[in-house]
Amino acid sequence: MTVPRERSIPTIFVITLLAAICRLAALGQPMRFDEAVSWAYYVGRPWATIVGTYQQPNNHVLYSLLAKLCAEGVNYAPWALRLPALVAGIAVVPLTWQVGRRFADDTSALFAAALSVGATQLVLYSTNARGYTIVVAVFLALLLIADDLRTHATVWRWVAFAVLAAAGLYAIPVMLYPLGVVCLWLLLASRLTAPAQRTPFQVSLVAAVVASALIAGILYLPIIQSAGLRALTGNKFVAPSSWAQFVDELPRMVGSTLASWTSPLPLWCIPVMAVLALLGIRRPTNSGRPSLALAVALWCGALLVATHRAPFVRIWLFLLPLFFIATARGALRVARRFTTREIPHVSLVAIGLGVASLAVAVFTHAAEQSDDTGAFRPAEQVTALLAPRLHRGDRVLAPIPAIGPLLYYFPRAGADTTLLTVSLDVSNRAFLVLDAHQGQTLAWAIANHIIDPAVFAEPTLLAKYPDGELWETSRR
Repeated sequence: MTVPRERSIPTIFVITLLAAICRLAALGQPMRFDEAVSWAYYVGRPWATIVGTYQQPNNHVLYSLLAKLCAEGVNYAPWALRLPALVAGIAVVPLTWQVGRRFADDTSALFAAALSVGATQLVLYSTNARGYTIVVAVFLALLLIADDLRTHATVWRWVAFAVLAAAGLYAIPVMLYPLGVVCLWLLLASRLTAPAQRTPFQVSLVAAVVASALIAGILYLPIIQSAGLRALTGNKFVAPSSWAQFVDELPRMVGSTLASWTSPLPLWCIPVMAVLALLGIRRPTNSGRPSLALAVALWCGALLVATHRAPFVRIWLFLLPLFFIATARGALRVARRFTTREIPHVSLVAIGLGVASLAVAVFTHAAEQSDDTGAFRPAEQVTALLAPRLHRGDRVLAPIPAIGPLLYYFPRAGADTTLLTVSLDVSNRAFLVLDAHQGQTLAWAIANHIIDPAVFAEPTLLAKYPDGELWETSRR
């Protein structure tokens, strides 16, 4: 069933509003490891530090600049640090609808947008001060521009394509994955054009890609001069693994990705949604567009083989809107196998689906409960208890992930962050912060040589939280 555009616009407005409510409900969650470390080493430092240093991939440079711009005037409050991610994360919902209208159909587009409302990964990264939702939004926008270029290849559209692609690369270098998908799709689209237009189109595509690479290279130049190009392309998180390890990791990566994409729905939804998505991938024969699924498979498969490294599940976040579009279209195709009747009141059904998605996300707190990017939920309470007790000669032993959030909360409570890293050899007293959710116990700390019982007395439990413990000990 085709939904008139004049009815789709108010419907997608309501669905986007539901998505905003869902994300705002999770915006105040405790700071996570990755975003806290990003603040400590980049966002909370001078502007020159952000654009000129890359000690680790925590510096999503474009995001760091936007976060500093938003948060510096309000003492780097968590909501302000997360504001750019929130705005991009909300924008993903109407962009999903627009892409669904172009590459599928109106009904699938509305249903896909509704599924995006409470999707755990989209909610989590919309409330996490990282650049991933910017990459997703840029990818969807590039798809829309690319589809316009397919039929109306104007100079200004190519310029917009190059600038937007460069912005995505400056947000996170892993933009190489979604950008490559769009470029390969455009290359496939060029084969469907008239022979006289094919070569100029392909030349323009190459020029746009080169221009985006040059713009990104200029933006990254201070980092390249100070840390070398390898800091961006050869860090430990993207370094190739052995082929045996890669083959072993690949099935787990696929399973974890599907599990994250279907959260917060029950586990039995994983195979159901995967089958529906496969059914929805097939293009209509009269679409006039090349297969987007083929471009995804070819480019991402080639990059995986070239790097032979299974990336973090979050790298595939840019594909989640496409997964929802394919799932919605697959479900509609199954429904039409059993009945020729069209779905009545499509707009109301889509809004109802969005409300249900919102309700499940809010009541399960799935995004807040996720451990992705390192969560230590009692960090602020631990800081409040420790801050008045700490003195020179103390040491706070906080293994990952606890140390990240403590780096953020310590200065806000007036505690000295050097006590998180000072040598234990010169410390007379130690506080041990353990994440029980990660299986960190006192016995675990001793077994991993975090604290030496021969040097320090038996620790005393100061506080116990649902997800953590705080212990105190003194040198013998």
